[in-house]
Amino acid sequence: MEMPIFSFRLQRWFILVNLIISISSFKLESVSSEPTFGNETDKLALLALKKHLVDVPNGILSSWNDSLHFCVWEGVTCSWIFNEERVTVSRLEGQSLGGSLPPIIGNLTFLNELVLSNNNLQGSIPSDIGLLQRMHHLNLSSNSLQGEIPVEITNCSNLMTVDLTRNNLTGQIPFQVGDMSKLIVLRLGGNGLTGGYST
Repeated sequence: MEMPIFSFRLQRWFILVNLIISISSFKLESVSSEPTFGNETDKLALLALKKHLVDVPNGILSSWNDSLHFCVWEGVTCSWIFNEERVTVSRLEGQSLGGSLPPIIGNLTFLNELVLSNNNLQGSIPSDIGLLQRMHHLNLSSNSLQGEIPVEITNCSNLMTVDLTRNNLTGQIPFQVGDMSKLIVLRLGGNGLTGGYST
């Protein structure tokens, strides 16, 4: 029996529509699985940090601009995490940097290591540093940081080393430091801190 022309055309149209849908779905899946080169949150946090730092005379932060991907900025190291590049290390020690640490540094949530020692940083340690819960090493020694050690720093439960020596920190050492089970090295000398903690 001969198939009616209308039915044959309808069948061809149905096959064509299904083919287009299948190809579109495949393309969407391919696009979503491709890695993205960097995270905008990390970039904005680094740019905000740059605005709070005084970069003379070395000019090490001159590379921190849109002409380069932020993962190749001086003092910045990224790692592939969840299919995108995230900032995991920031090392800017001994660069004569002035200024202060802004709270937005807490947005670098994949940071493992923060080293800003031997600079001229002033102001206080922001409480938002407690948001860096993946951090293993923190070194802010040999600066002019003031105020108290924020208790929020004890939220960084993965910290293994903390060096805050030779600053102008005052007040009590947070007793919660004693609950940081992974902490191996804690250096606080050369400040005006009082009290202690139990391990």
